[in-house]
Amino acid sequence: MKQAKILSASAGSGKTFQLALKYMCDIIAHPECYRNILAVTFTNKATEEMKSRILREIHILASGQKSDYMEQIIENLNMSNEQVVEQAKIARTKILHDYSRFSVLTIDSFFQRILRAFIKELSLDMNYNIELDTTMLLERSAEALVESIQKDDDIKKWLIEFAEERLENGSKWDMREDLSSLGRELFKENGAKRMSDNIDKEKLREIVSTLEELSKQTIQKIKTLAEEAIAIMKEYGVRADQFYKSSQSFVFSFYKYAEGELKPPTATMLTATEKPEQWYTKTADGAVKCAAVALMPKLKEICSLYGVAVQQQNTVKLLKDNYRSFALLVDLKRHLTKICSDENIMVLSETKDILADFIDDSNAPFIYEKVGNRYDHYMIDEFQDTSVREWNNLLPLLREALASNKDASVFIVGDVKQSIYRWRGGDWRLLNHDILEALKLHNPKVEPLAINRRSLENIVKFNNQFILKIVNKDNEYIFY
Repeated sequence: MKQAKILSASAGSGKTFQLALKYMCDIIAHPECYRNILAVTFTNKATEEMKSRILREIHILASGQKSDYMEQIIENLNMSNEQVVEQAKIARTKILHDYSRFSVLTIDSFFQRILRAFIKELSLDMNYNIELDTTMLLERSAEALVESIQKDDDIKKWLIEFAEERLENGSKWDMREDLSSLGRELFKENGAKRMSDNIDKEKLREIVSTLEELSKQTIQKIKTLAEEAIAIMKEYGVRADQFYKSSQSFVFSFYKYAEGELKPPTATMLTATEKPEQWYTKTADGAVKCAAVALMPKLKEICSLYGVAVQQQNTVKLLKDNYRSFALLVDLKRHLTKICSDENIMVLSETKDILADFIDDSNAPFIYEKVGNRYDHYMIDEFQDTSVREWNNLLPLLREALASNKDASVFIVGDVKQSIYRWRGGDWRLLNHDILEALKLHNPKVEPLAINRRSLENIVKFNNQFILKIVNKDNEYIFY
């Protein structure tokens, strides 16, 4: 019976046990189906651990030894102990005699299999070399970029400005290490595509200057409004300490703004933009009351402009800190591309990007035919580390399997909480709801593993309550 199941499993909840159990149930029920199972992990170490566990447990079952899996396999498959042992023997023999079809792979290895099968269609050189370690490539690219100043005055100017910035910040003048570090952005999800080769560096500089001028103008508007407010108080012959709370009155803020200080409006100030009674007491004289009415529009406009001014300041700072780096990253990418082209190198992270333009729902049957192996059972471990691009590449294959085979299954295991680390470009929304939406035609089921086998109950409860308190406090600070 076809099924899509998502196991919500935190660390220590037994997800690896469940993955191995699912695999063994499938092959004990149908020993020949190991050829049609693809188990995906994200590191070579995890791959070897999963392979070893599956083979070890199948051997234990086939040998009639005591197994932690036996009871659940009997329950899930409605078989006797003897039947499980016999089926395990058959599965063990088949896997060992056809080991190359025992597919427990890293997701990168699986994509490489597809890529190798479509070298001609993708116009790739069949002898390309996969580069796993990008550090050396980035170092060589940074070196080539620095050396290019001998022939390229434009690059020379940008690198000198970059070096001057570093010296002002107390860093070393030699920026090769920083350029290499910066270049890691090229290997992140869609990183290289964001670096357009025809970017206009001077246009970037112009944008930063324009935004900087707008920021200055907004601050000047606030300063002018404050000066006008002070002039109004002089006109009515009143002082700031004559208003509500006297020496602690928010009216003193006008003097701060007039000096160019950008301070956030208080809750009292925001209320005072609408309520005159926030300005004075019942015993205040007429001049104070009249001044308050005249000052309210000035305060309201200052409060309104404050948010704009802060946003502009932050944007300018962010751009000034990064626009030179961004411009140089484009040049770095150009040198990196040239090295890879000259030496027929493909960086491993490029695989999913190349396949993304090729894989879709209509191509899925063709992909199976070319790869030479059709998978009807998919198991994906540590799904929270799956990037959007990787998921979009896998999805057509999952849909094809579920749509064309009534016995197909998709078994996904992950912990949405761990997605916050964004390792490998993971996105929490995938595991939280995108999977359910993408596979809704196949009635996906979500099952949590509630028992934590690594921590005592009181420790887990304390952590949950402690984090909840922090979140609630943060929410109060943000929204109130």
